[in-house]
Amino acid sequence: MKLPEISVKRPVMTLMVFLAVLVIGSISFRSLKLDLLPRIEPPVITVITPWPGASASDVEQRITKVMENSLSMLEGVDDLISRSLDNISVVSVKFKWGVDLDVRAGDVRDAVNFAKRELPSDAEESVVLRITSGTVPVVEVALTAERSYQGLYHFVDKNVVEELSRVPGVGQVLIFGGVAREIQVLLDADRLEAYGLSPDAIAGVLERENLNIPSGSMKEGRTEYFIRVPGRFTSVEEIRNTVVGIVKGNAVRVGDVAEVRDGYKELTMNGWKDDQAAVVMIVMKNSDANTIEVSRAVLDRLSRLKEESFPSDVKYDVVLDTADFIMNSITNLSVSLVVGIILVFLVTWAFLRRFRASLIVAGAIPFSLILTFIAMGRLDYTINIFTLSALAMASGMVVDNAIVATDQIIYHIEQGSRRRVAAILGAGEIGSALLASTLTTIVVLLPLAFLSGLVGVFFSALTVVMVLAVSASLFVALTFIPMMGSKFFGREPGKLKIHQVTEKFFLWLEDRYSAMLAWGLDNRKKVIASALLLLVLTFLGFRTIGTELTPDPDTGDISITFSLPEGTRLEVTDELVREIMDYCRRTIPEAKLVFGMDGMEEGGLSVAVGQKAGPNTGTIGIRLVDKNKRDRSAFEVAGVIRDWIRAKPGIEDMTVFVSSPIKAMFLGSKPLDIEIYGDDLRQVTKASSMIASGLADIPGTADISVSRREDRPELWIEPDREKAAYLGVSAAAVSRTARIYFAGYETEGSFWEGEDDYPIRVRLREEQRNDRDALGRLTVPSASGGLVRLSSVTAMKDEVGPPQIERKNRQRYLTVGANVHGRSLGEVTADAVKMVQSMEIPEGVRVTFGGQIKEQQDAFRQMGLLVLLGILLVYMVMAGQYEAYLDPFVILFSIPFALTGVVFAFLVTGLYISLQALLGIIMLVGIVVNIAIVLVDYINLVRARGSLLRDAVIEAGRRRLRPALMTTLTTFFGMLPMALSRGQGSEIWRPLAVSVMGGLMVSMLVTMLLVPVVYAVVEEKFRKKPRFAEAKEAARS
Repeated sequence: MKLPEISVKRPVMTLMVFLAVLVIGSISFRSLKLDLLPRIEPPVITVITPWPGASASDVEQRITKVMENSLSMLEGVDDLISRSLDNISVVSVKFKWGVDLDVRAGDVRDAVNFAKRELPSDAEESVVLRITSGTVPVVEVALTAERSYQGLYHFVDKNVVEELSRVPGVGQVLIFGGVAREIQVLLDADRLEAYGLSPDAIAGVLERENLNIPSGSMKEGRTEYFIRVPGRFTSVEEIRNTVVGIVKGNAVRVGDVAEVRDGYKELTMNGWKDDQAAVVMIVMKNSDANTIEVSRAVLDRLSRLKEESFPSDVKYDVVLDTADFIMNSITNLSVSLVVGIILVFLVTWAFLRRFRASLIVAGAIPFSLILTFIAMGRLDYTINIFTLSALAMASGMVVDNAIVATDQIIYHIEQGSRRRVAAILGAGEIGSALLASTLTTIVVLLPLAFLSGLVGVFFSALTVVMVLAVSASLFVALTFIPMMGSKFFGREPGKLKIHQVTEKFFLWLEDRYSAMLAWGLDNRKKVIASALLLLVLTFLGFRTIGTELTPDPDTGDISITFSLPEGTRLEVTDELVREIMDYCRRTIPEAKLVFGMDGMEEGGLSVAVGQKAGPNTGTIGIRLVDKNKRDRSAFEVAGVIRDWIRAKPGIEDMTVFVSSPIKAMFLGSKPLDIEIYGDDLRQVTKASSMIASGLADIPGTADISVSRREDRPELWIEPDREKAAYLGVSAAAVSRTARIYFAGYETEGSFWEGEDDYPIRVRLREEQRNDRDALGRLTVPSASGGLVRLSSVTAMKDEVGPPQIERKNRQRYLTVGANVHGRSLGEVTADAVKMVQSMEIPEGVRVTFGGQIKEQQDAFRQMGLLVLLGILLVYMVMAGQYEAYLDPFVILFSIPFALTGVVFAFLVTGLYISLQALLGIIMLVGIVVNIAIVLVDYINLVRARGSLLRDAVIEAGRRRLRPALMTTLTTFFGMLPMALSRGQGSEIWRPLAVSVMGGLMVSMLVTMLLVPVVYAVVEEKFRKKPRFAEAKEAARS
């Protein structure tokens, strides 16, 4: 017994199966987690190695190159990218997409441990960091205080961050701004010289005197005493009175040679919220944690902390909450899904003219989706914008099978069959065609789930969900529909006036279509020539449509980053940050919150995740009101800000963009990214300047930047080795002493106050530290124990040096980047390629295109091959289904004209071809053949009953017109809300809906005329062996 027969003959069992599906599916749905994206883990592992006080050049030579040599030996490395900055080395190992990063992370740690032996002894411990979609900030909070601002950083660092770090799923918490307390020992160079003491000696004494060590135990009688030496400093006064030497029989104390101050660290970063100084806290999640759960838990914990432990004047504002965008996007998609289902019901009711039958067809949607939820739960998928858009699209597709089955059952009921017989007969007749059409959709989509690279990461979950939904719809169409049809389908259509009008319209349409089909069969050459002309126009049209990797959603979050000339002081950068913030508050009515940061945090994590940082770098964030409450898009607002900032003098580099989690995956790189390699840095710099100038003349480019920063002024203290050796002074002593004087030395032991500890820093007094004349008077210890002035053993030289050195695959390189505004990335890239090819690039310099361009080219190439693979697989499925070679060939003629519809739709809407649009084209390969499959299948059925070829083609075409229109319109209207949505996140899925809608509509119109004509030509001209009775008789005669 076949499925339709079982379901009709055992309705109670079938009903119980679907009730069980309903219960289990509801439980599975409640357990599904919400997130913005599938887990997207770029195959990048970053090694951060701090070396305080070192220049970028020293970091490159002593740390970066050592790390590169060790990491380059790892298996499967795609690219090795490094940045050497003052005080820190950042080396990123990029593997091929799809590798097991858990295994690779272990390999990287082993390589780092191997390299440790060659690193400088005072370099800090390396940190191995995995960059994932979890690295995208989940929550950003600005904390402000009136009276207690001086202690705000410490409160946030020791209380708030520690509490939030305990929240399940929280990974890193970064802090920007605020002042941090430290105990400062500010040396006086003249007094040190007078007492014959070196700064190294002062630091050594402070470390040796600040100890608290257990010293064993002593047993006396029945008691055991634990012996401790409480040597930790308990007050600043105690530090001041610590003896550091004996001179002429008198004790020299720290206070005699230095000022000891309970103060604050020198500012390396600032944070602002509106016009108030603020501490900006950025919370990132673990890669496997759920964004919404983490966000809610963090905000709940903050709310509790506010009530329980916040000082009364401390306030906080949430300046970014990714969960808001996720919930808005998912809500908008859910609305699109519900509206789509309603539209599907109305279309079905208009065609079938039977309310109960239409309701049953619409009921196939939730049952198909519920079956999908069960599978999603087992596969540990989340509900995100990709899986939900798949479900929204599936709402229009899953009814196709139900519509075809319902239409055929009603046809037999109208012919006089009893409902039970009609249900079994109707569903049985089209069962094989439904199986073939479902298989074509599945075989086209399924290969996407097994792809590696960005395409596989983006779309594997989406395609699996689509395959599950379409497969579930086949089961529903062959079980639920016949069972319900045998009970509830009426013999008479509805008597409403609208049904009478629609029936007259459909009868007129069928008559017109039959006449057009007859004309087409009589004018085959004209039909085929017109089709060929349409194809030529299609391919010409494709060349005029722009391309991009993926659309940028309007999140309402604008990020501004700028860099001033190297050597610019933090105070100057901070002043410009506040000026830009003031402009945004005054001139952007849509701004809900404005916050800013400048400088760099000590850990260097911001640099590791692709952000720019440094005393000359500032960042401003603007959070706009919800999208439906403003007239301008975030992109328009960003354009206004860009134009204003561009007019400001002194800005070397600027980026203004609407931030989004997808864009953040590319770790700060701009869409247009040109890489220039060469051994001669001057030639590379010259080429990069030429390219940057050329990009400025290309329409659509904005925020053009060169990664090489201008050399900044440096003061070199060069040892005279001969004099130094004569006086017993080593280069190491010069280097270490200069570092204590200027960078400062943080002692190993901290100053404890209760449960809190604060660093003790030994450093030269500020007025001497910033006095060039005082530099020569500074002293350095000699091997004999005496002091020698620096001016006696060194020469002072004014030089310049690079603040940042970039390398890729162990070779220095520069990048020229640009944002794209007003044109597509593909169009701008094509112009940039022509521009580079027309230039006279210096010999020995190599230019390549990387970043999003490279990813787009790889992804588009994969998607193009998938389209061809999809066509081949569709042919193979149909050939196997029909046990024939020519019928599938005829059906394939419906595919090219799907592209005609895509071109037309994109030219009308002004959208660009993106990954989502290409996914829609791949889906179309599997969808558009469904109409042709059912049409050819029915022509064969009518011919098998004895009709002549021409009569069979016209009769089958007339009979299948309504189901073809119904399936096309239900899919069209099911996706229409997605295409028309203007809610948050709608930009991401709109190209997918538009490509499917346009392609399906045009393909259906062309297919219903072209496929019957091609079928007739093939049967009469190419088929050698007749298949049906009338054909055999014609062959004999």
